[in-house]
Formats: sequence, structure tokens, C-alpha cells
Amino acid sequence: MKKTIISILSVSLIFFISSCNKDDNQISDLNSIELISSESNLSELNNNSQKWHITNKRICVVFGYDFNNPEITNELLKLLQENFGLASEGGLIYPLIYPNDFRHGAKGYATDLLNELQSEDKDFAGVVILGAPDNTHSALARNQDKWNREVPYPVIALFPQDEVLGIESTCDLVLDKSQTANMAGEITQEEVEGQLISEAPEVLVNTIKYIQNLSYSLPVDSKLQTHVLQMVKSNNIYHYTDPETGLQSINHFILK
Repeated sequence: MKKTIISILSVSLIFFISSCNKDDNQISDLNSIELISSESNLSELNNNSQKWHITNKRICVVFGYDFNNPEITNELLKLLQENFGLASEGGLIYPLIYPNDFRHGAKGYATDLLNELQSEDKDFAGVVILGAPDNTHSALARNQDKWNREVPYPVIALFPQDEVLGIESTCDLVLDKSQTANMAGEITQEEVEGQLISEAPEVLVNTIKYIQNLSYSLPVDSKLQTHVLQMVKSNNIYHYTDPETGLQSINHFILK
């Protein structure tokens, strides 16, 4: 009888332990979540990720001659918005379009750029001017006066149409496009504009990215060319030479 009771207790104990282990495995299974890595989901997240972050800094981008056509302006603004964000949404780029944003009545004045640059509600990290219109250098000169000729951010002119000496003296860097004559020795306006527009997007984005990484203003010396080479990511540049004096400009470069 005693042996029978012990046998019954042993069988019951084995059954109980087995039951507990089964329940533990079920609980463990319930608390476990299988992690599934989906390449398509990761790709979608990467594609939707924002390239820029909200900032209080601003880089003023002026759209002047050859770049103020609505189609061209909109395409470049879209590119800048994707890469840096626009000031209206907390991004880096503060765009100004000539002459619409410089109007007094029916006429636009490039000298009004001064009012924008001296606005107390904007913390500028740089100025990039595309196709600088006439008298842009006057506004930049007065801005230099405000800072005692030590403007705390780089000012760069890309493909300017303002007075050469004036724009050279008021910008840290001037980058222009070489002109290639046709077989008759003539250069049409359409050819010049086409060259500028094709080069502009990449040069503009690279220039702004470079400004972002600058912890100081661009140097006005022989080292400037090193900066330009990194900025435009091309070795096809050379110093601008004044056709009358034959002197090379320190801060004015030609992109082949």
C-alpha cells in the first residue's frame, strides 16, 4: 500500500513538472516578438528622411540676371529646399529674387539688398548671389562699412553681371564661366545662358555646403584657390585676368 502511494505521488510530481515547463514555454513564446528586417521598409525610410535640420542661421541666396526666370528660379528653389530647407519652414536658405523682392514702385533696385543684410531678425551665415545685377556691389560695400570691412560671413558671387572691379572688391569670392566663341568668333546670349544654367545647380549646392562647413571667412590670399577647388569639385578653374591691365585677380576665378 505504501509503495502504491509513493508511485502515485511520483507520477503526479512528474506530471506537475511537465505541465509547468509547458506553461513556461507558452509564456516565453507569448512574450517573444519576431523582428523582421524588411529592405523595402528601410529603403522607404531612407528615401523619406529629411536632409536638413531646423536652424536659426540663414544663407541669403539672391537670384539675379539669367536666374530670375520663374522656371529656372523654381527649379533651383526646389533643389535648395530639398537639400537645406527654406527659411519659411525653418531651413537655411533665405531666397531673394531680383527685381521682384527689390521693388520701389515699378522698378527694382539691387541696392535694397543692404536692408535685407542688415535686418536684425536674421542671423546670416553667408550670402550667395547668382547673376549679380548692376549696383549689387554698392549694397555690399555699405554692408562692409557696417562691419568695418570685416563681414563675419562669406559673400560669394556666382556668374555675376555687375561691374567687375566693384564685385571683386566686395565679395570674398567671385566665380564666373568662361565663354567659348563659335566658329564665326561670336557668342550668342542663348549660348552663354545655357552654359550658366547647366553649371549652376551643382555649383550652387556645393557652394552652400562648403559655407556650412566653414568656421571662418574665406581667406583673401593664395590659399583661396584651394578653397575654390574643394568648393566646385573641379580642377578646371583659373584666375580671371583683367583684359586692360593684364593683372590677375586674387579672388575672381573662371570655371572652364
